[in-house]
Amino acid sequence: MKQPSIRHALLLIGAIVVLALSACANNSTIIHSYIDPTVKNMELDGVLVIGITQKKPARIEFEDAFVKALRKRGTNAIASHTLLPSIKPTNENVIAAAKKANLDTILVTRYLGKNDQAVYHPGTIYYGVTPVYGGFGGYYGRAYEVAYEQPVWTSNVTYTLNSDLFATNTKEHLWQALSETIKAGGTGKLRDDVISSFIDNMNEAGLFN
Repeated sequence: MKQPSIRHALLLIGAIVVLALSACANNSTIIHSYIDPTVKNMELDGVLVIGITQKKPARIEFEDAFVKALRKRGTNAIASHTLLPSIKPTNENVIAAAKKANLDTILVTRYLGKNDQAVYHPGTIYYGVTPVYGGFGGYYGRAYEVAYEQPVWTSNVTYTLNSDLFATNTKEHLWQALSETIKAGGTGKLRDDVISSFIDNMNEAGLFN
């Protein structure tokens, strides 16, 4: 009688481990990227980080998180909201602010939309086996149901964001990346996954030391 309980506990532990690993995974994928070949392997000496949003709190949180990630890479970065409090600064004001702060590049990230996709997960039955003792039957066993997962419908929500890097002085388009991110947690997790994917792509493009 104890065996089913032990097996059930092991299954539960396994499920918890899978969920924990999923929580740590990056759910963001770069589906398109571009870097100007003439500036490949340049170093980002200073970046003005701009998040295009409709709400100022969201802009502040996104820019601050992106700045923190860039600074971890050793790059001087400043959030635009600290220099340009207006929710919709003009291009001229952005360039002027970047020059005044001695930032040679401007990083602009915008949200493009989301896609909802229904996904069906069929039910699953997990079995355990107990040995049958006595005679030839001892080589076999008796199967018993350990756990059963009900079939469910879930919705995969995918968010698309675009990030562009421009040269402050020439307005030249230096780098671009388009990301798709499956929401697997709160807004903070989604934001961090997006930023991490962009940072990794920048690194692959040779924009960091």
